[in-house]
Amino acid sequence: MDTDIKISLALTNYNRTDFLFESFAQVFADERIDEVVISDDHSDMDVFNTLLWKYNGIEKVKIFRNPVNIDCYRNKKRAVELCSNDWVILFDSDNIMTPSYISAIYGQKGWQNNPDYRSIIFAPEFARPHFDFRALAGKLIDRTTVAGLLNVGNCETMLNAMNYFVNRNEYLRVWDDSGLDPVTSDSIYQNYRWISHANAIYVLPGLQYDHRVHPGSHYQMNNRRTAHGFHEDIINRLKQMK
Repeated sequence: MDTDIKISLALTNYNRTDFLFESFAQVFADERIDEVVISDDHSDMDVFNTLLWKYNGIEKVKIFRNPVNIDCYRNKKRAVELCSNDWVILFDSDNIMTPSYISAIYGQKGWQNNPDYRSIIFAPEFARPHFDFRALAGKLIDRTTVAGLLNVGNCETMLNAMNYFVNRNEYLRVWDDSGLDPVTSDSIYQNYRWISHANAIYVLPGLQYDHRVHPGSHYQMNNRRTAHGFHEDIINRLKQMK
C-alpha cells in the first residue's frame, strides 16, 4: 500500500520551545510520519536542554544541535540531510501542521513509486490565514511557466514560504554550496535553483497549514541582513526563464 511508504518531518529551530512543540503536536502520532528531525541552530543551552527533556526517550524524535549558528539556509539543508527517508516535509518551527496536510500528500498519487516525481516539489495552496495561494492550486511551476505565473495568486510569496514536501536527494543535489547566504530570501533562492535545474513545483490542492506571523520570526528579525537587491535579482532571473 502507498501508506506503507513513510516520510520524514524536518524542522529547523532556533531558540524556540513552545512554538516548536505546537508545530507538529497534531501530527506527532501520525504513523505516516515515522521520523521527526529537529535541527537546532545552536540555541541557548537552556532552550536545547528543554528540547532534550521534552522528547527524552521518544525514538521517533531525533534532535541535533549545530556546533555553531549556521543561519536558516544552511540549517534547512542540514535538517534535510539528517533525514533517513526519501521524502521529507521541510517545515518551519513556528508554524502549525494538521493531519489534513499529511492526508493531502498521500492523496496525491505517484510520488510513492514513480521516480519521475522526484523532480517535483509539492507546495501548499494556503498558508492560513495570511498567505493565500489557491489561485495557483493545480498549477505546475517550471522554467517554462514561472515567468507567466509570478504575478498570479501571491506566487512570489509562495516561492519564499517553503513549508513543503520534497525529495530528499534532489533537494540536496540542487542546493548551493558556494558559501552564499540568502538570509531571508533563502526559500525563493532554493526554489530558483530547483526550477533552474529543470525541476518543477506543483501547488497541491488541499495542502494547507497555519502560518504564524510574529515579531520573532526569522524574516522579521533578519530581513535587513539580506543583501540589497538580492531578492529582486532572483525575481528578475525567474522572469527571464523560458
